[in-house]
Amino acid sequence: MSRLACVVESSRPVALVRLTGPLDLGSSVELRTALQKALAEQPSGVVIDLAGLTVEEDIALTAFSAFARTAAAWPGCPVVLCAPPAEVNATLDRLAISRAVPVLPDRSQALAAVRAVPAPRRYNQRLSSTPAAPAIARHAVSAACLAWRVPYLVADAEAVVTELVSNGVRHAGGGDLQFQVVLGGRFLHVSVRDSNHERPRRLIPDPEIEQGGWGLMLVEAIAAGWGSTPTADGKVVWATLRLAG
Repeated sequence: MSRLACVVESSRPVALVRLTGPLDLGSSVELRTALQKALAEQPSGVVIDLAGLTVEEDIALTAFSAFARTAAAWPGCPVVLCAPPAEVNATLDRLAISRAVPVLPDRSQALAAVRAVPAPRRYNQRLSSTPAAPAIARHAVSAACLAWRVPYLVADAEAVVTELVSNGVRHAGGGDLQFQVVLGGRFLHVSVRDSNHERPRRLIPDPEIEQGGWGLMLVEAIAAGWGSTPTADGKVVWATLRLAG
């Protein structure tokens, strides 16, 4: 029996993912893994080529609209489907997925559509996982907010970045961290990439021992959203702050 093949042909600046084979609820797990892998590289957009796709279970196509919502939340990039066979295209329309995710006739049009979206302003910095890293990240995110004329986000951005970088230092095992700030259309996105595969968990602090648990609760209270995305060599932990207006 043939299996769904999910090939990431390119990851930056635009991620291009080619799908071949049958899609059902079982293979949608592989699909989500491949798309999350592409998203972890924080591309400017994602194009998904459906030319070789067959659909065994229609409901599995909702993975595309769910992924588009994830990409919009972080890292704030557009998702475009392209070149679906006629039957797949009809099902996308019937399930209203094409209302949530643009569907274009071929790859060249899809790539052009993604590249036409104005590139977000972006700041990257590699941080050594030392006690100084949170302060360096705070300074960087503050400078970015001022340069991008969103000074009202400085205090919240500094607080969120402090927690994300501190967690990265605590769990990175001595490896470097990749810190990024991106100004999108509706959100400021901050993220920290490390080499630890363990996903962060929001724990309820124990007042008896007065340690642990407060950091991610603070992030959750301040940010419009936060989460983590696995990568081949670890994970990215991210948070978004809503812009005014």
